[in-house]
Amino acid sequence: MRDMHNPPAFEEDWPVVLGMLPPDLEKSALAMLALQRHRAVGSAGDLVRLALAYGLCDWSLRQTAAWAQVIGLGELSDVAVLNRLRKAAPWLGHLVLSWLQQRGLPTQVPGVRVRLVDATVISQPGSHGLDWRVHLSLDLAQLTIVSLELTGPEGGESLRRYPVTPGEILLADRGYGTREGLAGVLDAEGHVVVRISRHNCPLETRGGRRLELLDLLETLTLGELGDWPVQMRVRDRGYALRLVALRHTPEATRKAQKKLQQAAAKRKGQADRRTLRAAGFTCVLTDLSAAALPAGSVLELYRLRWQIEIVFKQLKGILHFDGLRAKDPQLVQAYLFAKLLGALIVHELSRSAPAFFPWGYALFPAPPQSLALADPMD
Repeated sequence: MRDMHNPPAFEEDWPVVLGMLPPDLEKSALAMLALQRHRAVGSAGDLVRLALAYGLCDWSLRQTAAWAQVIGLGELSDVAVLNRLRKAAPWLGHLVLSWLQQRGLPTQVPGVRVRLVDATVISQPGSHGLDWRVHLSLDLAQLTIVSLELTGPEGGESLRRYPVTPGEILLADRGYGTREGLAGVLDAEGHVVVRISRHNCPLETRGGRRLELLDLLETLTLGELGDWPVQMRVRDRGYALRLVALRHTPEATRKAQKKLQQAAAKRKGQADRRTLRAAGFTCVLTDLSAAALPAGSVLELYRLRWQIEIVFKQLKGILHFDGLRAKDPQLVQAYLFAKLLGALIVHELSRSAPAFFPWGYALFPAPPQSLALADPMD
């Protein structure tokens, strides 16, 4: 844990950091009710500093309040810090997504609401197990984090965890590709674009005959898009879907198979041969028609979900989420979003190190660097 006289690494360059933040900082803070009174916390920038101190330094609320007084940010009690951070949580999530958008995150989505859902695991200080699971959903069109739920290890990934607005598209990875979860979205008149694995979602032909997934996939050549009408059966009801698939390159297939073999070796077993064969394909289910969302657009939409996940994983590697002490849901949100925002700042400062100027500014303007999104096959 940091001493309060040792601020985060970028604290001494706060004016530079402030210039890196989204330009609508004050406006968005007021619009999202993160900053209602300017007493003690006088600006949106000061509120970001307060959140970063709490999230990055893993201090208690009392220590954060003491730090704010030491640096002259304002005289706040621990309760006052709690209240401000709780109110700021949605706004901090907005800043994270706005940052990513400004630095290259693609935002081309269909003309309806698209909601990405995902979950991540975090542990308490000193723990080596799974203590908490964070369930997150993002509205890609509005660039807002619309829900964040904290559960214990028993809180599994499921699309049924998320309320569905009729007409919206839920975008998710294969951990969510179960028949019950998919059926819950479709029953609520939502739509799905969800990756599946060979095991978690048995499929049928539209005529009701069991579908041998691998036999179908292995008809594809490299670069060929598969797009087949299928159905899944849940409690004797058939749900009409499309299976969209693509064969991986040999290199990407080898990487995926190696991960499966390593995971099996840790369990002192061997990877199933059919599972290794299936690792050479990406399979995505959707209920949307080809006219509404062509096969290529289905995979591009899924690739966007994949890229966001990889960015978040990279950020988790920069600043570990192992200091979580809060249990209040809104305070947990503020902590996690402050961690993500701090990781983005650290990431960009480290990338800009070669462009360091001892006099504090560049003599000639340079084009802005974008946050490169990782290749999803890596």
